[in-house]
Amino acid sequence: MFCKGINKGESMAFNKQISEERFVEIKELIRGDILEDLKLELNEKEWSNEWKKVTKEQWVRILEIPEADKEVIESIIGFELELNGEEMTMEEVCKELGRTIKIKK
Repeated sequence: MFCKGINKGESMAFNKQISEERFVEIKELIRGDILEDLKLELNEKEWSNEWKKVTKEQWVRILEIPEADKEVIESIIGFELELNGEEMTMEEVCKELGRTIKIKK
């Protein structure tokens, strides 16, 4: 799960050796909760479009996993994650607040 350039068949996540039990926990968290709507079984070309559907909030949740490695993830998805900074869209602000914002003049 989220590995690149290593042997398949081992219990690995984010290019780190982990127990089979921990692998199952991470897999259930990512596939069953954080990325439940993402199609992860696509070919590599189709993946790039799927990864772009992942929200900033979802990436933050993935990176909260202790084994997570931002550099490994970026090498797999093919682009840099922009998770820091002060800029937010109005849609993101509304989502964060759980409210609709109206601009009045």
